[in-house]
Amino acid sequence: MMYEFRVSEMADEFGVHRNTIRNWINSGTLRAKEGPGRKYLMKFEDYQALCAKFGRKPQIKPTSNVDEEKIHKLETQRQAPEPLEIGFPEKTIYKDAQWADICLTCGTCASACPIAGVDGLDPRKIVRMAILGLEKELLDSNWPWKCTMCGKCENACPAGVQILALIRRLRGMRERNLVPGPIHKGVQTCLERGNNLGIPKDDFIFLCEELGEELAEEGLTGFKTPIDVVGARILVTVNSKEPFAEPDDMKYWWRIFHAAGESWTLSSENWEGVNWGLFSGDDEAMKTIVGRIVDNMRRLKCEALLLPE
Repeated sequence: MMYEFRVSEMADEFGVHRNTIRNWINSGTLRAKEGPGRKYLMKFEDYQALCAKFGRKPQIKPTSNVDEEKIHKLETQRQAPEPLEIGFPEKTIYKDAQWADICLTCGTCASACPIAGVDGLDPRKIVRMAILGLEKELLDSNWPWKCTMCGKCENACPAGVQILALIRRLRGMRERNLVPGPIHKGVQTCLERGNNLGIPKDDFIFLCEELGEELAEEGLTGFKTPIDVVGARILVTVNSKEPFAEPDDMKYWWRIFHAAGESWTLSSENWEGVNWGLFSGDDEAMKTIVGRIVDNMRRLKCEALLLPE
């Protein structure tokens, strides 16, 4: 059964320009052919499908050359078609379309990524593999672990694909014993000893006090490293690599605080400010580490928090 229409009529009906209708016809999106009297002909089923796509009710006009009674009969008898089985495996990496499905494959993310090309890494490939259900290949890949999660890809994406959430989900799905060694060990050490490198409490306190004495000798008269000071305004957390390998770097912050007359303190326990549970995709570890910082804030009655990153 054929449906007759003019380009101008179709454009008015769907609220688009006449050239849009012509482009649809030329590209095959609108499967119609030229008919008599500058009209076009298309199958009525195709017209119905177009209306359904735009959420519109089909219009039967006197000039449509369509038997309304027959159409009504067909509509009441028609059953919903069986879903098309493409054969892709069920997606478990993501459920939110914002994580992958809205990707335009434009490649903007790859152009923004500072390590694109390293071992073949390409943010666009990661997103497309997730869409196509190549989950085992992604989980076995080292790409999610080379990503620094700097966010430049996501910031540049014109479609707003949440690439970082996808990367972190991939990390979280990796068996913990298969997470790259230093990261996995750092998380476990932080949970057991309060910081990523396992620095003992007494050693940390001794080092901080010694650094304070050096600052006093260098001209900060009366300076003493504040540790576990209740009521200090700022709780300062520390990247454990500093007391371990670069302790003098800690003094730069302290000089600024002293010059500004700021009220601040360090905690003697659970002072680690770099949460590797976040980076490794280990949500439970991440929550535990954050919870310890919150406990320090409450215990010391601090108003603000300073993280080293």
